[in-house]
Amino acid sequence: MLEFDDERSGDFAPLAEVPDDKFVVLGLITTKFPRRETEEEIKTRVGEAARYVAMERLALSTQCGFASVAKGNNLSFELQETKLSLVARAARALWPD
Repeated sequence: MLEFDDERSGDFAPLAEVPDDKFVVLGLITTKFPRRETEEEIKTRVGEAARYVAMERLALSTQCGFASVAKGNNLSFELQETKLSLVARAARALWPD
């Protein structure tokens, strides 16, 4: 599980070092801020990661849970639901089988 939800995370070049027998879960949807990612943005980012790791070895997730600090992050329940729905929609589009 690798978090790539902001600029500080850098690019996907380190994925070139992942052994061939490992899977990578890309944490692309932030749970830290009320940012609304788009499905196209997520699909583009996964495509960038696929230059380093084959699609069949990639998976998609939020960057962490929705309460990654003791108090939790200031995201409404509706936005949390929207973000989880985005994960499901994008995953179905990227990995239809």
